Amino acid sequence: MRSVFTITILTTTISMFAAEIPLRPEKVSAQTVSEPALLQAIVHPILRGSGQIFSGTVLKIEHRNSVSSSSLATTRIRFRVDQAVLNVRRGQVVEVTEWGGLWQSGERYRPGERVLLFLYPPSKLGLTSPVGNRAGRFPVDGIGRVIVRGPIGQPAQPIEIRRIVAAIRQAERE
Repeated sequence: MRSVFTITILTTTISMFAAEIPLRPEKVSAQTVSEPALLQAIVHPILRGSGQIFSGTVLKIEHRNSVSSSSLATTRIRFRVDQAVLNVRRGQVVEVTEWGGLWQSGERYRPGERVLLFLYPPSKLGLTSPVGNRAGRFPVDGIGRVIVRGPIGQPAQPIEIRRIVAAIRQAERE
């Protein structure tokens, strides 16, 4: 009987405190993290491992299942380069071949989607993927701004592609 009474008191107390906590946290302004700091935080960690960097539009996706135990299931994604940054040319069609398991784990693209990619150099098998998995992939909005995820609790911030390219060039010089 005593433990039931204790549990009731504890539950009531927790409920009272929970009622005082706002249901929605206050929005944090995107201005609390400066654009240069945000660029430095995203560019430096993923730049070193990158073999190709570009902003592009997904043209086509092909899934190739393995036909034997000695071959891998792969996904081939074809992009048109809209903004060339490293080891590509504007207008070039780039084919990226990823291990098929990435697609199964949620690394998916859709035709017409625009992205900024920092890709690893191709492996001996010709496979590549974004550096740091999702860290090397950014959505690009309809007017060509890259949507950068801010720190936890802060909204995503659109940044002009030219500013990201300038940050990459500066990081390369350093």
